[in-house]
Amino acid sequence: MLRRIIKSLVPAKGDVFFILFEQAAIYANDAAKIFVDILNCKNEELLGQMFTNLRLLKQKSIDNNKKTLQSLNSMFITPIDRGDIQELSGLLNKLTKRIIKIGTKLKIYDIDANSDDILVKNANTLLQITRALVDCVTALKLGNTDNIIKSSDKINELEENGIEDLRQAVTEMYSGKFDTLMILKLKEIYKNIDGVIDVSVSASDLVVQVSVKNI
Repeated sequence: MLRRIIKSLVPAKGDVFFILFEQAAIYANDAAKIFVDILNCKNEELLGQMFTNLRLLKQKSIDNNKKTLQSLNSMFITPIDRGDIQELSGLLNKLTKRIIKIGTKLKIYDIDANSDDILVKNANTLLQITRALVDCVTALKLGNTDNIIKSSDKINELEENGIEDLRQAVTEMYSGKFDTLMILKLKEIYKNIDGVIDVSVSASDLVVQVSVKNI
């Protein structure tokens, strides 16, 4: 009810935040797609283009976050709490940057995905989580509480799957299959993946909170 009243006061300007949130979530999902593609790609030329795309995507995400903050600073009345706008935009931007960071580290560490099947599994889990997050944020834009809850529940379920995958990864790392240097590299990659999952869940939880506060 409150959101509808506020939206009636600032219909066009207020919508910009939900549009920017959705775009930010799409950037995170795009980054996850590229991460999966990098792990499956065998063509060096294509790999080079993928890393270039990641750099461009990072800048788009940063610009999107800046645009959100600029819109926030220029608007007196906002459709949802100002602090929530700033926090959600920051979380989505952080999510994209962290996924890109993982892809970049794969290149720096020269890790062959074929040497670790669990890494590929983790990447696909991240792809599903970010897809569900896009659905969650889109539902916020549409004011669809049921779909917000459904998407959030899916993210929490995928989080459990991701945690189990990470447990398996730790077991695999110390199975004797990898040398010490590779263990250190993989440990850093998996630490970052765990961080990405945490940020995704935090963003999803915040969307739910925003939805509940503005019913």
